[in-house]
Amino acid sequence: IVMKQKGAAVKKDGFKERKEGFMKGGRVRVLTEEELARLKAVIFEAFEDFDRVARKHHLFYTLSGGSVLGTVRHKGFIPWDDDMDLMMPRKDFNAFKTVFDSELGDKYTLCAPECGRGHGMAVCQMKRRGTVCRSYNELSKEDAGIALDIFILENTFDAPALRYLHGLACMAAGLVISARKTCEDLPYLRPYFGDNDTLRESFEKKAALGRVFGFLSLDRTAHIVYRIYSLCGNDSSQYVAIPSGRKHYFGEMYLRRDMCRAVKGEFEGRAVPIPRGYKKYLHIMYGDSYMQVPPPEDREQHPVMELDFGEAGRG
Repeated sequence: IVMKQKGAAVKKDGFKERKEGFMKGGRVRVLTEEELARLKAVIFEAFEDFDRVARKHHLFYTLSGGSVLGTVRHKGFIPWDDDMDLMMPRKDFNAFKTVFDSELGDKYTLCAPECGRGHGMAVCQMKRRGTVCRSYNELSKEDAGIALDIFILENTFDAPALRYLHGLACMAAGLVISARKTCEDLPYLRPYFGDNDTLRESFEKKAALGRVFGFLSLDRTAHIVYRIYSLCGNDSSQYVAIPSGRKHYFGEMYLRRDMCRAVKGEFEGRAVPIPRGYKKYLHIMYGDSYMQVPPPEDREQHPVMELDFGEAGRG
């Protein structure tokens, strides 16, 4: 089992604790320097391919999450990190879907809630064909290639009451898809629990909730989530939100003018777009000390159960 380490120190939460739980059985390992460098190269190549298509079709996007932090603090990947995150407004992602097959379909698979194929996750991903990178939430999936993550900036209602109700619906939908996916994954997860009863109980409780919705296929559940997330059609709304983000709808609600306008940053020697309001964004995501490099014990770690580069990244 490969261990991958992410971004920066973050406040303890259930998301992080579940990931750390897989470490406690002593079965995980840290990526070697060679593996980490190779994985970054494959992901960066995917980003360059994405960027080329986005520029060609005049689609707006910016870097997201730890990739924004890496741009600001390291001018590239966070040294121990191994992924890239992007974000796009809903209308731009919808346009990206229409050109994806012709532009990138031979090399990548596009996975999103509305795309089916058992993706079963709220986040969208562009996955390299012929590769495998499985974490604990991908053990039951066929499309498990090395991925570029794409978070969707969803429109929100300008009326506060409607915005609040939409937010509640998004929170509920996110919980349901997570539980439904856990239900599918549980048989594959059990061998990795070891003697960690807390971890086992956490996943089994979520799987029990998922069984309540067992009358819905995973793809049908994901499509319902997509419809709820994208319910607001106002592409000029004052606020946008990222329901699929780590802090969910209410924790990741931003002024449109801060997120849907970009400034230039530097990432691995090339110019990249980051949100105009990146300082506010990084403060929300990582706290006041986001420019401080955390000590090793506070660096978030993410277990990967299977890693296969195939022909990608050779040479």
